Amino acid sequence: MVKAKTIKKEWYPIIAPKIFQNAVLGETYVYKPEQMIGKCVIKNLMSLTNDVKRQNINLNFEVANVQNGRAFTNITGYYMVQSSIKRLVRKNIKKIDMSFSCKTSDNKNLQVKPLLITRAATTGSVATKIRKNAQDFLVKYISSISYDNLINDLVSHKLQNFLRKETNTIYPLRVCEIRSMEIVDLEKKKEVEGKAKLGKKEKLAKKAEESKATGKEEKEPAKVKENKDTKSKEDEAVKAKESKDEPQKEEKTEQKV
Repeated sequence: MVKAKTIKKEWYPIIAPKIFQNAVLGETYVYKPEQMIGKCVIKNLMSLTNDVKRQNINLNFEVANVQNGRAFTNITGYYMVQSSIKRLVRKNIKKIDMSFSCKTSDNKNLQVKPLLITRAATTGSVATKIRKNAQDFLVKYISSISYDNLINDLVSHKLQNFLRKETNTIYPLRVCEIRSMEIVDLEKKKEVEGKAKLGKKEKLAKKAEESKATGKEEKEPAKVKENKDTKSKEDEAVKAKESKDEPQKEEKTEQKV
């Protein structure tokens, strides 16, 4: 009897990009190293830079290739921790949220969401001007550099400082951060948008059918009421005739007597 070979799982390390000196992000337990491709790891920036001030930032890493049993990753997202955003907001100040798409010089499609908070309450016109200037500056800046350089500028806070200088000429800011930055797959985005549109159309069609059905139900009771009203009128007419005929019968009986 020939015994079948049993395949066992093994631990393989996940390596960060060169910007973090190929630090080990963690390990994964798989049968083959190729199974690691596409896996994602979320890591806090403080653990990679040993800087406590960066504990409010998370980075998303995705395994791109495997070499000699080691999984090498690329950075696909930069996010602020939601709880830290809540702590930054105060009363009598203006919070300016933004979201727009742009491209790097090496044709990486990105979705960028800056977070700007003023030092005091501002008017709507000032906020719109800050929003427009910030978006124009970021689109121009990001389109002039590669994706790797953009990640470097984000991690080192260089981009945020440039943005603060640009917007402080309009109104002084208390907070100037990039709330979120991620690579966007345009094909998947189109598919999701298409499904959302189809879902809306189906909902509208169902509502139209339901409204038609309820309209018919409302019309039917009205017809029943009309029939009842006509019957009641007929009954009243019959009763009136009977009441008129009764005195005549009494007079005829008296004459016979």
